[in-house]
Amino acid sequence: MKANRCLLPLLVLGITVHAADPDPNEFPSSAISCMKQLFPSAEWNSTTYLCANDSRQTALVDCVLATGSMKEELVTKRLAQEACGITPDKGPPPVAGTTLVPFILGTFFFTVRMMIKGFNLGGGWGADDFTIIVAFAMGMAMFVLNIYMIQYGFGKNIWDIPLNDITRFYQCFQGFAVMYKMQISLAKISVCLFLLRIFQTRLFRTIAYTLIGINASIGLTWALVDGLRCTPVHLTWDGWTKEEPGTCINFVNAILANCVVNIIVDTIMVVMPVYEVSKLQLPPLKKFSVGLMFVMGSVLTVIAIIRLVVFWNHRWGSSETVSLYPMIHWSVIESQVAIICACLPSFRALLNHFFPGVFSGSSRRTYASGPSNLYAKPQSNGQSRISKSVSYSVQYTSPSQRDYSNSFVQLVDLDRNSSHHGRQ
Repeated sequence: MKANRCLLPLLVLGITVHAADPDPNEFPSSAISCMKQLFPSAEWNSTTYLCANDSRQTALVDCVLATGSMKEELVTKRLAQEACGITPDKGPPPVAGTTLVPFILGTFFFTVRMMIKGFNLGGGWGADDFTIIVAFAMGMAMFVLNIYMIQYGFGKNIWDIPLNDITRFYQCFQGFAVMYKMQISLAKISVCLFLLRIFQTRLFRTIAYTLIGINASIGLTWALVDGLRCTPVHLTWDGWTKEEPGTCINFVNAILANCVVNIIVDTIMVVMPVYEVSKLQLPPLKKFSVGLMFVMGSVLTVIAIIRLVVFWNHRWGSSETVSLYPMIHWSVIESQVAIICACLPSFRALLNHFFPGVFSGSSRRTYASGPSNLYAKPQSNGQSRISKSVSYSVQYTSPSQRDYSNSFVQLVDLDRNSSHHGRQ
């Protein structure tokens, strides 16, 4: 008897939940009641009368939303548009060229970086390499999640998506949002760790470590904000049904705050290394080429600004599955560009290795000796280690004589003239 008493409420609950899902191929009872209430008695079920004026369709949908459920409202809107011959939007393709090309380039530059590290051409393995590996893996997962979201109807009007797929979409979106915050932060932390292997002035190191802490805080804070923005948590992906009470933070304000903070951090991360390079005792052409490599990081800042503008222009769309698509599209691009920017210095090292005459201005290559080792402890005079590699004596060796025992990061190759210039 006790078992039957426990099972009976569960069976009733299951029947109730199942009954709450309207038939996707028929107008729900709330829609029929609204049509009888709003339209003339002789025209309440007339397609011609319903479709003669857009305001009648809007009034019907608003009435259903007020008297029925969200699911019934979506079914009513879809069936009304079908009855009036309105063709539903097909949505974007699962893989667009604008996201595929950055993904291919990001994979290429990451592979080159791993090959360079494997052959010990660009310095030994460091924390920046392991960090970018995790960021790359997350970037791949985000690319795949974006495909899954589109297959579940992302980019289409929410009323044109099967009800079960809407929940699946929001679950994928939840995972994507959390992963995006962490992936971007990890890519920037990797860049900061790389810069710490090159520049050794006390002020630069202080700023770099501060930025590492800020990026880590941004990633963790907003990942938690996205993951726990609703109470109870499951309302994040099924709150669209409006069948259960709960609270959620303002999603728009959270995204805007994250975008602004990221743009500010991106700008600082571009200015820092460019300023350090400007102080080096290098010929103007080499100084320009090295500075240009770091300026390329501003592309990430530009994309972050575009993402912010796109989100702002679509933030109040009538269908969230449509209004969110442009922002996620640019988020996928941004995640891959972050990988490319973090791997560019390694690609330069590969070019320097195979084309020394083109990138150094001479067929002879120079490497700093002794005190210029980039992993030595920072000196108290506050000069950059790259400056020291110019100030001290240099030795000229061919690629076959190169010593790979020291794991330093080679930023530039110096020719004989530039080394004389540095000793003046």
